[in-house]
Amino acid sequence: MCFFWYIWLMHNYLESIEELSNSTHLQRGEINDFTRKVLLIATKTLNCNNCGVWIFEENQTKIVSMIYYDRSEDTFLNQPTLNVSQFPNYFKILKKNKIVITNNTKNEPLISEIMNNYIIPNRITSMFDVPLRSEGKMIGLISVEHVEVEHVWTNDEKIFTQSLAQLLSLALETKKKREYQIALEKIIIQKEVLISEVNHRVKNNMAVIISLINLQKHKATDSHHSQLFEEINNKVYSMSMIQDQLNANENVDSIDLGSFLKRLIFSLNTSYGLDKSIEINLEMEEICVNISNAIPCGLIANEVLTNSFKYAFGDQNRFPKLESRLKQTDNMVELTFYDNGPGFDINSPKIGMGMELIKDLAEQIDAEINIKTDNGVTIQMKFPIS
Repeated sequence: MCFFWYIWLMHNYLESIEELSNSTHLQRGEINDFTRKVLLIATKTLNCNNCGVWIFEENQTKIVSMIYYDRSEDTFLNQPTLNVSQFPNYFKILKKNKIVITNNTKNEPLISEIMNNYIIPNRITSMFDVPLRSEGKMIGLISVEHVEVEHVWTNDEKIFTQSLAQLLSLALETKKKREYQIALEKIIIQKEVLISEVNHRVKNNMAVIISLINLQKHKATDSHHSQLFEEINNKVYSMSMIQDQLNANENVDSIDLGSFLKRLIFSLNTSYGLDKSIEINLEMEEICVNISNAIPCGLIANEVLTNSFKYAFGDQNRFPKLESRLKQTDNMVELTFYDNGPGFDINSPKIGMGMELIKDLAEQIDAEINIKTDNGVTIQMKFPIS
């Protein structure tokens, strides 16, 4: 008979642990609901009177009753807070992460300090305290209690209660991680809103700058100065298009370089080449580059393309052609521009100024520049993706 009773008891313990392990409250870190369920199952399975969970606060100078269940009254309540100043020896025992177990509370010196304040008022005769731990530190305890009648704790009861303590510790850690996750998500949302707002304001400021440049351009008294304003305008506009992509994308720190270059080429064609019937061939892969690389790359492209539209497609060029290719190989981006114009002398002082700007910008993104000026102009640029 005893054997079958023991088998039934072990089965009851395992079922209780399995039920708690599969609890959605545990998985979600809903600590209050999960703790209530633990206390109900603990008192029922162990056939004890009371069960409570206590949590350390303020650098372990006090221990607070989180939830306490009185089975005889079927009531959840809170016990008074215990302070280290009142019970220094009891706190020393707790801080050592020791299990406090007593079959007879009247004869247990370890808990003598809390006798008048806790043991006697609650008529506790036998008590079993198991530490709750998180990241190697004791953060509280679960207390299982019998009242009026003394009880000898069995090894199986000890193991079962320790399993409850482990599940409660897991639930407390899950709650903490959930709180961290919510806080991080809030910070990320705030950051994204801030970055989006900054990008929006930068875009607006660039639009104002472009408008001011256009006003000054119209005031220019000769074609030379008007052309200078136009070149500045195009440079600012290329950066403005980067801001447009940042505002349009959910990713606020990178852009699709291929899409940007297509827009830039067709914009410059509108400004310089509509009356020239230029054949434009583009092979652009979708490659995302961060903003720190995108701006110098965009300015380089603007400089190269502006030179092609201005100097390669004159009246002598009966079939003007512009080609551009963008591809990624491993961690390197390769960008190539070609026009079938007459070419240029790379050592010319006038050309040299533009090339110095391109080289300075290329250094910012660790890019290699190769230039061929026979049979048109081919400019190839390679730079690391990150």
